[in-house]
Amino acid sequence: MAKRFYTFIIVPNASSELHKLRVPAIVMYVLAAMGLISFLVVAGLGFSYAKMAFTVADYTQIETENTQLKVEKRNLEVSTAKLTSKISDLEALSDRLINLIGNDAWTKRFGKLNMPAVGGSKIDYSTADLLEPSTTKANVELLKDRTVELESDLKLLEQVAVRRDGIIRATPTIWPVTGRISSHYGNRMDPFTGDRELHMGVDIASLYGTVVRAPADGAVIFAQRKAAYGNLVILDHGNGLTTRLGHLARFAVRSGQKIRKGDIIGHVGTTGRSTAPHLHYEVRFNDHAVNPRTYLPQGD
Repeated sequence: MAKRFYTFIIVPNASSELHKLRVPAIVMYVLAAMGLISFLVVAGLGFSYAKMAFTVADYTQIETENTQLKVEKRNLEVSTAKLTSKISDLEALSDRLINLIGNDAWTKRFGKLNMPAVGGSKIDYSTADLLEPSTTKANVELLKDRTVELESDLKLLEQVAVRRDGIIRATPTIWPVTGRISSHYGNRMDPFTGDRELHMGVDIASLYGTVVRAPADGAVIFAQRKAAYGNLVILDHGNGLTTRLGHLARFAVRSGQKIRKGDIIGHVGTTGRSTAPHLHYEVRFNDHAVNPRTYLPQGD
């Protein structure tokens, strides 16, 4: 079998002489195969390079994101620590306020407010959750739980404070008029007959026309002349407490009117069974006379 050749005619530049180059077919096949293999190798290398370039870019992005996450994690840990400290301070403040409300002079004299003993976690933690090492996520959840509990405690404390303020405002803790006590609560000699009697209030001597003020919040349930009391105002403060203010020269309120502690309810006079201008002041609990000094600040 004759060998096959490929003949290439080469024409030199600016020359009429031709050159022939005979190349065996097998060599051409080998060169073609080598060319194809080279192309495939180059294409493979290019694809690998592109893939590696994308991988490096992804790695760089992941590294950047990882660095950012580390920074955010650190910031979160710092913020969590600060928030934990702040919540602890608020819890301590709540405890101090509760102790102040429960142990101040007013409460010791008139009794503590009933506060329910309640508490507990708002989150149903499993035992495994409680035993596993603390993580930032777990700390955040714990802070949320403590925040809810603290909010509940502070709301309860606010309710107690509001209730306490209402009780204090409805308790006759101020003198209704300025002046000198001319007759104390208890046994005394009747100023008209000289006989021994029980004086159910205190007499406060003051100038005629001096303003008389409500000793506590309440409502006027009586404002007219009444026998030995003369011009009499009776105030109902709720919770079984009433006060009587007698011998007034004139009224500044009417029956059914709501009054606030310190409001003017009348003026000192000498109406009724009286020897001189003064205010007869009674405090009654469940309609039994008690010493007004019981409700007044100590030392007054």
